[in-house]
Amino acid sequence: MARIPKCRRVEFYPAVKSFKPAGVPRHCLERVTLRVEEIEALRLKDQLGLEQEECAQKMRVSRPTFQRILVEAHAKVADALINGKEIFIDGGDYCLGPANCRRAARGRSASSCLFGEEEGSLLAEEKGGKQEMREKIAICAAGDTPASPVDGRFGRCAFFMVWDPEKEEFITLRNAGPEAEHGAGTGAAQTLLQHGVGTVVASRIGPKAWAVLNRAEIKIVQSPEGNDVDTALKKLQSGDLDPLDAPNNK
Repeated sequence: MARIPKCRRVEFYPAVKSFKPAGVPRHCLERVTLRVEEIEALRLKDQLGLEQEECAQKMRVSRPTFQRILVEAHAKVADALINGKEIFIDGGDYCLGPANCRRAARGRSASSCLFGEEEGSLLAEEKGGKQEMREKIAICAAGDTPASPVDGRFGRCAFFMVWDPEKEEFITLRNAGPEAEHGAGTGAAQTLLQHGVGTVVASRIGPKAWAVLNRAEIKIVQSPEGNDVDTALKKLQSGDLDPLDAPNNK
């Protein structure tokens, strides 16, 4: 009997899932499918430039397993670029950071999931290390300045204005969600986790994005209507915004 693959820990979920040659209709193209853990391997090794041992540790796999994932990803990307195929990102055996397990979410066996026997240690790592830094506040915005109107659509807002209380200033994050066909909310949630956000100001959020933020213990509060970003921040700091207790956008 074949061994059930162990889940691979993934810290980034791409908001954009399809890339194709320009000028060629999609129905005329062959497709190469990259698994989510293969994209993570490319991100860690090729974008961040980490050593393979460190990459393997981050994904909670052995070094030979990481090497195999990376080689498969390189081969698929090369095939698509050389032969003019569409790259589509989908599937895999992965856990999305501290948020959820893809196998468990689809009703499969989670006995080999890293959030089974290792769940306690991983969540302790998140709470003891990264969680201490998650004091930043992300406000969904229609523009890239504090004077911009609040846009309560979590996955589809144009920008996140992120308040850093330590530096007492805003930073601007462009949201890839408006261009994404699928997974806009999940991709946005992962982006905010990577930037140390502890509170999100939004009015509409879907169940998948909610699960990511809720499992990571990110607070979600109701976005005020008709306010700019700076005013929304002041209302949050004065305790005038109500918590958003459940997902409310399909």
